[in-house]
Amino acid sequence: MLSLIICTRDPLALQAISQSAAATVGVPYEIVAVDNSQGRYGICEAYNIGAAQAKYDLLCFMHEDIRFHTLGWGQIVASILQDPTIGVLGVTGGMYQLAVPAAWWGCGPDLWRENVLDVFSDGHTKMGLRNPAGEELADVAVVDGLWMCSRKAVWQQYPFDARTFTNFHFYDIDYCTEIFRQGLRVCVTFRVLLEHHSRGSVNVMWLREALKYQRKRRGQLPFGVAVPSVKQRRYLERKALQEFTGRLIQARFPAIVVGRYLSQCLLYNPFDRDTLWLCREWVRRSFQVAA
Repeated sequence: MLSLIICTRDPLALQAISQSAAATVGVPYEIVAVDNSQGRYGICEAYNIGAAQAKYDLLCFMHEDIRFHTLGWGQIVASILQDPTIGVLGVTGGMYQLAVPAAWWGCGPDLWRENVLDVFSDGHTKMGLRNPAGEELADVAVVDGLWMCSRKAVWQQYPFDARTFTNFHFYDIDYCTEIFRQGLRVCVTFRVLLEHHSRGSVNVMWLREALKYQRKRRGQLPFGVAVPSVKQRRYLERKALQEFTGRLIQARFPAIVVGRYLSQCLLYNPFDRDTLWLCREWVRRSFQVAA
């Protein structure tokens, strides 16, 4: 019934998630582990390899650092994906994807829908639960790739873009974007609880993949199932742009790239304190490089 597809780098982590799935899934399943211990694949390529090998019609793409709390979660997934209008199912996501470079959470907490227990390296936990309407299933724009499920027929029609996204970021946002654009629903379920043992890292590779996503999806953003007010949207876009531009400056991206996004910040508000600080910081770092 379910093919659990894992891009694995750590045999012990793979063993742990395999044991967790075996104890909780409750339906016939297989684990399709794509060995990436040598770093041969980006996650898009690894997932496409795994999905092509899958023998079942329902695919669960998952990180190897998650653990399941819900018994019988496989039947829950199967019942939800019986609905032909649903293309992707996850446990955490955002209802609106911004036009500017941003992760799924860039839409702001009011538009997050999530049901996941975060476990931190020091052992403490934090429950991420945002479900203001008390729903069992919420429509969103994109879900986080820590765990996301699709019918195999959906993946076959809209596979992961391994040509564009060669690393480990934006594969999930891009996959959901394409499926959403094709008129299928992207959903978060509150009937499945799992724990996640790492936080996403916004590093140089994330910035590069974000730029690729922006180029690929030019003219297709923003989108979502809920639209912020004009005032709120501009605020979210400005803050996301400032954060992204600051990271570009810190990572010493080429001047033409930084200048493009810094100019967008200035268009939102040329006298904004944070934008002016970014301008000064860029000039300061540019002189340091020149010196």
